Amino acid sequence: MEFHKTWYSSNIMKLCVSGNHTIETLEGWVREMFTNVPNKNVTPPPLDSPLKPFTPDTLSHLLKFVPIKDKDVLSLMWPSLPYSQHEYRTQPLKYLSHLFGHEGENSLLSYLMREGYALGLNAYQDHELYCISTFSIDITLTKKGL
Repeated sequence: MEFHKTWYSSNIMKLCVSGNHTIETLEGWVREMFTNVPNKNVTPPPLDSPLKPFTPDTLSHLLKFVPIKDKDVLSLMWPSLPYSQHEYRTQPLKYLSHLFGHEGENSLLSYLMREGYALGLNAYQDHELYCISTFSIDITLTKKGL
């Protein structure tokens, strides 16, 4: 509701109408339905440099969920890394996901499985809002690992 109160303003809206009726009929309907949309003269924030979604206050939290399935997963996420999608030649986060996600001999997963802690591991990276990159590791745990 707060979003609606702030941003529902005719000065930042566009409308496209298409139909099998005459232009006069369509225009009448549009005037009837949209004339009362208030003009709050809001200025939308620039979308070419969005605000980062995470702040120091919203980071470093331990979240615990009650699972629906009988599957225990430890999810580690680094959510506010510098944006790196433009580094397509070196792909630093993809390098990390291959490093942590490797399943061969002497890998993190092989160690966790040998100790009886894990059944699987997935490491991945993503880029969000053209301003941050994220890196995540999900480890499917055994009861001993939990």
